[in-house]
Amino acid sequence: MERECAELLPSVCAVLADSKESVPDDTCLEKLLDWFRELTGKVPGLSLLQQNPCLTDLISSVHKLSDPDPSILSFISRLAGLLAASEDAFYCLEQQSILTELFGNRELTETDATVRCGWIHGLLSMLQHWPAMKFILKHELIAVILKLQRDSSLFVASAANQLLAHILTFPKHQEASPGSMYSEWTECVKEIARHVEDSLESGIPQHVQQSLKLVTLALGNCQPVVMEMLWQKVGGPMESLLEKDPTNMAQRLMELLLTASRTPLFNSADSKIVTVMSLMLCSLTPTLAIPLASGILKLENCPESLRIKAQRVVLHPMDCILNTTDQQPQNAGLLDEFVCKESVIEDQLSRKASCISLLCLSLSHAGELADVPSVSVELTSGSLFNSVLAVLQLCIGVAVPTTPAYICRHLIGCVRVQRFAVDTLGSLSKQTGSTDFVEQVFNILLEYLINPDTESSVLKKVMQAILQWFSHHSDLPRVWHSLNQDLFPVLKKRLCDVRWEVRDSALEFLTQLTLNFQGKTEFPPILLSSGILKLLLDLLSDSESYVRASAVTALGQTAYITNNNEENLNSESGTSVQEDVASRLVDILAQDTEGFPRRAVVKVFADWLKQRSRLTIQNFEESAASVLKYGSNDLDWEVKIHSLEMAEVYINQTLSKSISACPYAVVQSTNSKNETLTESLQKLFNLKIFEVLLAGLYDCDRPVAQKACTILISLKQVILEDREALNLKGLTWAPDILSKCFSKHSKMAVCGGTNSSLQAGGDLVEILSILDLETMQQALERSSDYIENSPRSLLQDILAATETTEDNAIDCY
Repeated sequence: MERECAELLPSVCAVLADSKESVPDDTCLEKLLDWFRELTGKVPGLSLLQQNPCLTDLISSVHKLSDPDPSILSFISRLAGLLAASEDAFYCLEQQSILTELFGNRELTETDATVRCGWIHGLLSMLQHWPAMKFILKHELIAVILKLQRDSSLFVASAANQLLAHILTFPKHQEASPGSMYSEWTECVKEIARHVEDSLESGIPQHVQQSLKLVTLALGNCQPVVMEMLWQKVGGPMESLLEKDPTNMAQRLMELLLTASRTPLFNSADSKIVTVMSLMLCSLTPTLAIPLASGILKLENCPESLRIKAQRVVLHPMDCILNTTDQQPQNAGLLDEFVCKESVIEDQLSRKASCISLLCLSLSHAGELADVPSVSVELTSGSLFNSVLAVLQLCIGVAVPTTPAYICRHLIGCVRVQRFAVDTLGSLSKQTGSTDFVEQVFNILLEYLINPDTESSVLKKVMQAILQWFSHHSDLPRVWHSLNQDLFPVLKKRLCDVRWEVRDSALEFLTQLTLNFQGKTEFPPILLSSGILKLLLDLLSDSESYVRASAVTALGQTAYITNNNEENLNSESGTSVQEDVASRLVDILAQDTEGFPRRAVVKVFADWLKQRSRLTIQNFEESAASVLKYGSNDLDWEVKIHSLEMAEVYINQTLSKSISACPYAVVQSTNSKNETLTESLQKLFNLKIFEVLLAGLYDCDRPVAQKACTILISLKQVILEDREALNLKGLTWAPDILSKCFSKHSKMAVCGGTNSSLQAGGDLVEILSILDLETMQQALERSSDYIENSPRSLLQDILAATETTEDNAIDCY
């Protein structure tokens, strides 16, 4: 604990213990608890009590007050529990009877809900060792906790559940219990199990819900003997609940069953988990059964019969759609038998809202289902493809349902179903047998791209799906034919769409396409002959800044394709497309009023710099220097960050060349190494890299200063290794850079105050040595509000609040 905090703490404790003082707000008390929680993680509770006796006085005095404030009493209970989590502190507090008076007093559990909740959380924090367990059993607190588990306050009941679950799982990570403690704890577990059984048989919804939640919390971490004991009490009532009213308890029962299925109980024949799951799949409504089926399909070592049932539940709505379209091939049914009643599915499909929800559920899990290996269920991947295609055809009006016609009315133009169906179709691209459906898939996706009524978010997903199918089937010649003859002509129209979201999505799609396939020999000629590059250049002047930024990024990728291509010359200027693009990008950085395009420009140049060997842009150094100049002086902090990243690439490339300047030499001589390093640093100086870094170091935006500081520290380590041999005298620094470096932190005093070499031709080694970069980095890593959020500030605010009069009250938070 800091000295200033230790000095303030007694006064704060006195304020909290004084019933006449105004009570700090709950936020203040929570922050105080967080601080103590942090302290107990670093310092043993006994040491805190010994160094700060005011804490013991506070806990004992508040409890003795005739009418303590509920929030203060709750705070004291939780604080005592935090401190007693340490065994030595537990004994210290117990010797003074503080814990007995606080937690052994059952009257506290009959007061305000805030106090009840604090009492439970205090016990939960304290229960970290066997003496705390012995304390709970000795004072017969289990009965009190079980009563609170049925509390009318959900907060209290939930806290009690956490405490009971902790008791049930307590010995798992503990050492062997002393003496007869284990047998006493076992009796306690039996009592909790009986309580769970009584709650489940009571028929009271709240009691049933809380007990199901308790068993779910405990099953995943408790000992096998406890699992068996709990499941014996749960199994019978659970089947009864399913028979009476499965819908109301469905969510809790599903969570419990899926948790139990990940334990050894799942493989036990006596547990009947598989039987109950199978029963639930049949008895729940489809909207509840499908999520359960999805959870079952993700289980390891799931019995095949149960897996088949789960698959049928997920696919039943898709089968209904496939059977209603006139596009259905002969004998291409998706399922041979059903788990849910057909009348129930048909009833839900007859109503628009339930039809859309059910189809979206089925579609969202159909893609996952295709990954599940199954040999018994009569499900062909072709049927699954056909069913998803049928949904997309119905949504766009391509397919006509034979019967019933209302499904078409529900689905036509339904954006929500379209999104799910396109996502599912994209995930099916990697499935076995997908090659047979490439043409059908491209046809339906092109229909969506061409349709002027397709919603912008659906168009974006369609482009993503096309990219997935291209990635998995790029070896097929018809894919490239479709790209050239069908896709690019439509894409050109979408790049001119009136909706900026569509233009932006089309640009992002083109960027990804170029990134993924620029190495394929078929792709560059198709792109270069499509006329898309001219549209990209035009979109640099788009009215929407997001579109301009995406156009910059797209052109950055296409530059690798236009490289060394003699056909791509600007007919007016005679310069290459690359040079025109570079010039346009520099202009955007210098003139664009929005931040997004400027950020994109600097990122593109940084990427070009990393892969410079793939480019042949004339005067690239000049353009890059202009980007560094404009970017480092930009008002947008992200542009400055990217400029520093670009400077970092320059430094890494330049210094790496100096280190490996003579690859044929067995051992490079020290003089040669120093000369090369000096030349590299001189080159960086000429590019004004150091001015960019030093300016960034004192930037008003903290992330910029952090990045500059990190780069300078790395550079300093390289330079100072050979500072004796480096000859960096005569480097002329900009006066404003030096003034920022040394006036802000009074470094001139260290330099002697009149060091002319630093003011005019200062040595880089000397400057980096003088700058305390490591201390600056530590200061920059702190959050901007670290002073306001510090424990000291919190304690001061509590004291200040007590001195505030009603006439001059302010909220410190």
